[in-house]
Amino acid sequence: MRWWLIALIPLCAGFGAPLGSTLPTELGVLTCTLGRAAPPASAATEPDQVAPDGQGRDMLCTFKPAKNGPEETYAGMLHSISAVGPVPDNVALMWVVRAPVGSVPVPGLLEQRFSADQTTPAGQTAPLVGEENGAITLYATSDPAEGSATKERRPPQRFAVIAIELRLRSSIG
Repeated sequence: MRWWLIALIPLCAGFGAPLGSTLPTELGVLTCTLGRAAPPASAATEPDQVAPDGQGRDMLCTFKPAKNGPEETYAGMLHSISAVGPVPDNVALMWVVRAPVGSVPVPGLLEQRFSADQTTPAGQTAPLVGEENGAITLYATSDPAEGSATKERRPPQRFAVIAIELRLRSSIG
């Protein structure tokens, strides 16, 4: 008779997730490299000029799954705001890709537009949420070049990403 109490303890202690749980799990890492910024039309002859805030930037991205799944290459477009000075060419951006528990990376999973979560409190980096599949979210990671620098010693964030759009180019695996 006491055996059923033993079976019930893990559920009461919070070890069991309810059916249909949407707790996030990490699917992998998306790394993108920004392409060269297009100069403003008025400065087409000056190579040091960069695109104004909010103008799109081409990027090339690689998605590496955390566990099983194909490694993928995406072509994308990035839009930015709040730039502190020009955003240099060939900047690498990294996001952790999260989805509900049980999600499996499949070819083309990230092929959609992602926009900044408008409910993020001021002063925090907003995750990017899929517009077609809102269960897929991208969380920015620190720049690997920063190493173990403390938050106070890190350079200021140069821009805030408000939207990216990804198109699958290839899937290996």
